[in-house]
This record gives sequence, structure tokens and C-alpha cells, in this order.
Amino acid sequence: MKGGQRIELFLAAACFTLLSIGSASKVGAEAPISYNRQIRPLLSDRCFQCHGPDANHREAGLRLDEREAATSETDSGYIAIVPGQLDESELVARITSDDEGLVMPPVDSGKSLNKEEIELLKRWVDQGAEYQPHWAFIVPKQGKLPAVEQSDWPQGPIDHYILARLEAEGLAPSDETNRITLIRRVTLDLTGLPPTREEVEAFLADQSPDAYERLVDRLLASPHYGEHMARYWLDAVRYGDTHGLHLDNYREMWPYRDWVVRAMNNNLPWDQFTVMQIAGDLMPAASLDDKIASGFNRCHVSTNEGGSIAEEVYVRNVVDRVSTTGTVFLGLTMGCAVCHDHKFDPITMRDFYSSFAFFNNLDGPAMDNNRADPAPTIKAPTPEQSEQLASLRSKLAEAEKKLAQPWPEVDELQDQWETATLQQVEQSDSDAAAFGLWHSVGPFRSDVRYLRSRRHGPEGKPVDPGQTFEVSDGETLAWQERPEWIDGEIHNDLSQKVSATFLYRQIVSPKEQTITIGLGTDDGAKVYLNGKRIFRTTQSRGVTPNENQVELKLAEGSNELLIKVINHGGVSGFCFTPPEAREGMPAEVLGALRVTSEERNAEQQASLQQHYRLQECPLDEVQQLKQQVDQLQSKIVELEAAIPTTLVMKERAEPRPSFLLARGQYDAPDKEAGPLPRQVPQFLPPLPEGATQDRLGYAKWLVMPENPLMARVTVNRFWQQFFGIGIVETADDFGSQGSWPSHPELLDWLAVDFREHGWDVKRLVKQIVMSRTYRQSSKTTSELLEVDPRNRLLARGPRFRLDAEVIRDQALAVSGLLVDQQGGPSVKPPQPDGLWKAVAYTGSNTRLFVADTEAEKVHRRSLYTFWKRTSPPPQMTTLDAPSREACVVRRERTNTPLAALLLLNDPQYVEAARALAQRSMLEAGGPQGKIAETMLQLSLLRKPTQQEIDRLVSVYNESLPRYQQDAEAAVKLLGTGVAPVSEELDRAELAAWTLAANVVLNLDEVLTKE
Repeated sequence: MKGGQRIELFLAAACFTLLSIGSASKVGAEAPISYNRQIRPLLSDRCFQCHGPDANHREAGLRLDEREAATSETDSGYIAIVPGQLDESELVARITSDDEGLVMPPVDSGKSLNKEEIELLKRWVDQGAEYQPHWAFIVPKQGKLPAVEQSDWPQGPIDHYILARLEAEGLAPSDETNRITLIRRVTLDLTGLPPTREEVEAFLADQSPDAYERLVDRLLASPHYGEHMARYWLDAVRYGDTHGLHLDNYREMWPYRDWVVRAMNNNLPWDQFTVMQIAGDLMPAASLDDKIASGFNRCHVSTNEGGSIAEEVYVRNVVDRVSTTGTVFLGLTMGCAVCHDHKFDPITMRDFYSSFAFFNNLDGPAMDNNRADPAPTIKAPTPEQSEQLASLRSKLAEAEKKLAQPWPEVDELQDQWETATLQQVEQSDSDAAAFGLWHSVGPFRSDVRYLRSRRHGPEGKPVDPGQTFEVSDGETLAWQERPEWIDGEIHNDLSQKVSATFLYRQIVSPKEQTITIGLGTDDGAKVYLNGKRIFRTTQSRGVTPNENQVELKLAEGSNELLIKVINHGGVSGFCFTPPEAREGMPAEVLGALRVTSEERNAEQQASLQQHYRLQECPLDEVQQLKQQVDQLQSKIVELEAAIPTTLVMKERAEPRPSFLLARGQYDAPDKEAGPLPRQVPQFLPPLPEGATQDRLGYAKWLVMPENPLMARVTVNRFWQQFFGIGIVETADDFGSQGSWPSHPELLDWLAVDFREHGWDVKRLVKQIVMSRTYRQSSKTTSELLEVDPRNRLLARGPRFRLDAEVIRDQALAVSGLLVDQQGGPSVKPPQPDGLWKAVAYTGSNTRLFVADTEAEKVHRRSLYTFWKRTSPPPQMTTLDAPSREACVVRRERTNTPLAALLLLNDPQYVEAARALAQRSMLEAGGPQGKIAETMLQLSLLRKPTQQEIDRLVSVYNESLPRYQQDAEAAVKLLGTGVAPVSEELDRAELAAWTLAANVVLNLDEVLTKE
């Protein structure tokens, strides 16, 4: 609602009783004025911008949002408000003045007061100008349930409060809606999907007193419940599959989306849900889910634009976190205090930047580097992947254990091999270089251009196989020995992600000499010898042995060979071929071989045994074990490469100082005043005693009982989901500019009840949908529409157009196309060509849209649709879905011709119509009337009237001749989408029924929740 509309509503309230929106006749002239309900909204809209909390922009030294200031002498010597004395109050003199130079608000402000508003302010001053704390900043308390005359109607506290208000207005609740409408309403509200025809029939047949409650319990237990509830949350947290700015590249974060679905289905208590998202990474012994949940703080848009200033981007990211947290959990417009004190609410810049300090310590870069996984990130295996990985590792350990166990037959062969090999070594050229054991470390992740141009890990420094490396996703990489790597063979077991892996070995030369080795890599490579780069290739290629001949100028003694293999994506590996086969034996093995068996230490013995069993032993049993080890290692590498990553929070070891930023400018920190402490807004209760001064302490503050906002804001948004409008309409603003609650006592009762019952979301939801308020018929009368056009009093049930995702999912469901598969990477249903390209840079990896073609992808729920933030799915945005570039907790709901254009012509809706037509024809298997009846019943869930059947048949008959005469047109229409066309059906008839089904799917009754 716009500000002017809110004021109009509040001023109307000034003429009625405190519980009234309606008739002025109910109040006498001396009725007490409510500051919170009638005066604060008026002053906030007309006066606070110049005479409110913002000290830096306050005019004439006058502050009207606090009674003490408003009743004190101003800079001019006048007193704005003298309680009870109209003639002495400068405010009254100014608002009633005929002088355009004196009247307030100024004429050119566009906020002049009308006669009713002036009289309201005068009455308030005359009555003593009482102020009240803003209602939302007072801790909610449960009052006594209001008395009602129709005492047999309420089935719980919700109904008591609604009925009491209705009776005060001289209204009565509507009858309960019919059972078909009720099951459709509650099923759509709890799962985002329509009930099946069989579910409707079962509910109609069940006449037991608890039939509806058991229906609700079944829906709350459905996995579709979590999917539907998660959709609202993803709007709030601005979740997307791309970064949102500049190249708008792909961002891998869907494990966070799937965690939200699981949390909703598991009924994770809302306080835990909140704490995990604000500070899951800081929880003691943080679990994988705790860390994934902290991605809430990383959902903001990001960039890597060349002209961007890293510090500016960093500040913008933190500002977004603070603003989003303020909106989602507190219902406050915190972002209005970035550049100056809030003009309407008591949020100072110091409050904002003290809150900023909690979120200002990310251990990661400001820029996203155009990567799918800008640091910090974690690997987030699905349960199935975790299970598979554990199984493979267990089998590998078992196989390696068998290879290392005592094996007399193999040991005897090893003794023979040692003797023969030593003789060959002693007879060989004494100038031959000895090649040491391979070691590897990686992957080091970055863009290909940075992998080529920048140094990573051990690059540019002496190699220490004992060194470890901290990488951007928080993982620690360590050198690993790779005894299984045999020279001259291709090894395609490096990381399959875009990354660099380093290979290292020592080469011992008895003299200074130059040798030539063969090298093949997938893809590019850099070769370093003794710290100096001697070779480089940037090709994208597969491994070809000896593709490059590289000269190594060896020094006498030990030499360090370091190879950086740069993978551009997909399979990656290498092949290294020494000058002579014998030189492929690691130096460690040669060294151990020259020591007598009696004098060898345990390490030398193990080195020899490992080399012989992995590379030399001819026994079939050993070769089979070695092959098993190789296969298991390859599967582990492949599986690990497939494990998704997700963005998370991670604290820096040393807290980053936060300063108040003048005018909100990133480069204007007030260093003279010094760093700000981590504090919550000062007008709200302080952090709980003993709380840590970090995000975890802040999260616990949000959910503590003394916080007046958290529970109210939360229950209000859930209420909004079911009734279309929250008890507080401005779900994103509980401050002075926000709407007055339609039922304030009910809001407080729900908030306290929710908190005191363990923040149990499913319990709250069940309370709402079980109420008689929710179960009312949505039918209305002209008289009721005149009194309450927007159903704020709830004398009837909710009725509004379904959201974009529900409309699409419903079409897929009733047509039989919907694929019931939860979780996983986002999918790309078809959309018009060129939309992505029109907004994309040439270097973007989301420049060109390529639709998925598999039914198991394109027919999945809309929750899983790929969300490119600079060009969101048009099927969603045309029906008012947000872009997800910023936090949205309240979608607009509009009616435009574009909606009909989309629903009648979009390929997926045409395909759904075709599938619905095919389903109806196959199920009915009879005359036209039966097909029409089946089609209507599948879509409307009720038995259609004969008139409706006849009209649909006429649509079919009008279309049929065209397709009978133009078979090509029928084939073209039926070719829309990927669902198969039944061979049993006549093509012309199916095409004609497709048009009829298209009409049905666009009926108001189908697109609306009744």
C-alpha cells in the first residue's frame, strides 16, 4: 500500500471507534484519540521527514516523534505542542494558517493536510497530546480472549479475535465453504499443488468429524509442503542461480535451496532455522547443514566487473546482508539508515553500522571472480553421494589393506625381482638420472585466465612435500604421494573442475646434463625446473603421450621438477615419459634397492614393497587387486568431482574493524571516531547476557523472548501466505511508515503462542487452516464489498489469483506431466529465444539459454527452475515473481493482458493443454460431452454444469474443421513440448481438444484460489 493510502485508512480510523475502519456515526466528538493508530501515521507521513529522528536533516530544531522534544521550546522560541492548550501550540497555529509562507506542511511539499486531518490533530492536542511507544517496539503479550455474542462459532483463539472485530462492525462471518473448494484451497496452500481427483473423492466420502483435520495432517506430512513453503523463503533471501551483476555467471548454490526444503519438511523450529542461517558456521561443532544454512548471508548479488572497486563491492555486500536481515527477521527498513539517520524510525546511522559490524568479517574476497563458487564455499554432498563415497572409500581401504598384507608367494617373487633389478641397475649407464616418486597437490580453483596468469600453491617457491595450503573454500590441501602413477602411462585422475593441480618429483643426476622428456597434459601446463619456468602451453586438449618434448637442464645432484596442470573443465590428466624405461623407477625405490635387505629400515622396505606390488608383480591375483584399486580411485575422483559446492559464511581470524561511513560512502569511514562495537539497534533490547559478540550472539538476540519484532514479523508473513494480506499489510515494514495491524491483539496472541510453543511452524500453520475464519466461503455481496472491499475484516474466506509457480505447477499436475522429483541442480524449461542474450555480455557463461529437453527436467516443479537474475524466467515475472536481486517478502499481485498472453501461448502451457486433452480423451473414451466433462472435472475438481460442458464442446467443434483440413497445423500444434503423443488418438481431434483444454486452463476458477 502506498503511503497516501495508508494515511487515508488511518484517517478514516480517526472518525471511528478504536476498533473501526467503518462508519463515522459510531463515535462521538470527544472519543479519545489513539496516538499509535491515528496520530503517529499522520505525523510520520507529513512531518517526520523534516521533524523526525534524523538529527542531521531536522528543521528548526523541532522534533515531533518524541513528546519531550515536541513539548519543549524550539530554536525559534516557540513550543510546538502545549498539551491541552490549542492557542498556545505553534503546531496548531501552523497547520491552520492561511499564510502560504507559514502553513505546515509547506504547500510545495505535496503533503498538505485536509480539514479532517487538521481537526484530528487539534482534538489530539486538546485531549493532552498523549504519546505512545510504537506498538511494534513493545514486547507482545497475550490478552484475554475477547467476548463474542455468537459463542458457538469460534473453534480457537483466531476465530475469537476475528469474530469480535466483525461483531463490533455489525458484521457476521460467512458460512463454511463447500468441501471441494475447501480441499482445493488447503491443498494449494499447503503444497502448492491441486488435489488429485481421487483425493477429492476420498475426502467427500469421508464424513467423519475429523476428516478435515486428518487431511491437513496428511498435507503437512507431504514432501511437497516443504517445497511450497521454501518458495516464499527464497524470495525473501533473494536466492538465484547466477551472481546477478555484470557477467551474471552461474553460481552453484542449490544445496542451500534444498536445505531450506528439508528444514521446512522436517519442521525445524523457527528459532533454530533462524540461528543456523545467521550463524550456522559459528555453532559449536558445526554440522554440514549448519554450514550450508549460513549461505543465507551469501545470497546477495555479486560482481567481478573490471571497473569495480573491491572495497566498494565489499561494503555493498555487507549493507545488503544487514538490510535483508532487518527486513526478513525484524520487519525494519534498516537500509534507510545507510546514508543518514532513519527519517521515520529511531534507527541511527550508528545503529546501522554497529549492526554492520556483525556481518563485516567474511573470510573471502569481495569480488566473485566470475566463478560458480566464490570463497568461502564447502562441498555439499547429497545423502546419496555421501553414502556412495563412504562405500567406495571403505572398499578402497580394504583393497589397499590386502595389497599390503603379508603374502609369502609375492614376497618370494619380490626377492627374485630385487636381485635381478639390482644387477641391471649396476650394469646400466652410471650417468642415468634417477626419477623420484610422484607427489600431487590440488585442486586450486579459479578462472582459467587466472590459473594461467597468477601463481597458486607451491608455484614460484621451493617445494616442500610437507607443506599444506589453505584454499578459498576453507579446505586444506596437502601433498600426496602417488606411487600408482607409472611413467609412460596416461593418468586421467586429476580434478575434473576448472582448476590447477601440481605434480612434483625429484630427479637425481650424477652430473650436470640435459635430458628430454615427453609430456602430454589435459589441458594446459607450466613446467618448472629448480624454480624456473622452462615450458608453457595454454591449449585446450586431451592427453596425448609425448605431445610436447621438454628439455630438462639438470644440475648435478638433486633437482626439483614441478608441473602445473591447468584443467579448463571436464576430465583432466597427464602422461610423463622419461628418456629410458628404467629411469621411470622412483629414486626412493632405487635407493632402497641398493641397501641390503638386512639394513633397510621400515620406510625403505615399505617403499620397495609398494612399488613392486603396484607396478612389477606379474601374479594375476595382485594385478586384479591393483586394477580394483585403480578403478576405486577413479570412481572416487569422479564422484568427488560431481559433488556440488555451496557458498557459506566463514569468519576471519582477526575481526575486521567497522566504522560509520559518511553518507554511506565506502571510502569515507569516520576513523576519528574509531571502530564501532558490535551492537544491536539501541532502541531495542540489548544482546542477551553472556551472548558472544558475533553473528551467533546476534542470532540468539533475534529469537530471545524480549525481542518485540521477530515473532510478530514471522507469524504475520505466514498469515499473509494464507489470506493474501498480512495482519500488518506492510510485511516488510513494521516501523512508523508501516500499516496499522488489522487485528493487533490477534497478532500479539499468535506471536506469543508461536514463541511459547517452540517456534513450531507446522503447529502455527495448522492453527490457521483449521480455523473457521480460514474455512469460510469466499463468496461476497455488494454490501460487504462496499464495507470491506479488500477483506481486511475477514467476513469471508480468502480469494486471490495464484502465484506464478503455483499456476504453472497446477497446469503440469492436472495434465499429468508433473515430475515428482525433489532436489538437485536447477533445470531449464523452454522460454522464448534471445532473452538471456539480450542482457548478457559475450564472456558470460549464461549468455545463451539452452533449454533442457528431458521430460524429467522440463516438467519439474517451478521451485527448481533456473533463476538468472538479470533475466528471470518470463513465466514467473509476467505473473509478478520478483527478480531475486533484492529481498522481497511481499509480492505484488497484478492483472495485465500479458498474463493471458503468456498462459494462452507459452509452449509449456500449450504442452500442458495438449497433455490434458490427451488424458481426457483416453480416460473418457466416449462422446464429446464425456471428454469435456472429464477435462473440466480434472481442472476444476467439481462436477461441471451441463452448460459448461456444452460451451466447451462448442469450442472443440469450432476448432475441429480447421485441423481436419490442415493436417500440418495439427501436427505443428501437437509437436509443442516433449511429452509423447498417443498413437491411439486422431490428430485433428486431439488438436481441437488441445485448444479447448487451453481455454480451461485459463479459466478464472482455475487461476484463482477460492
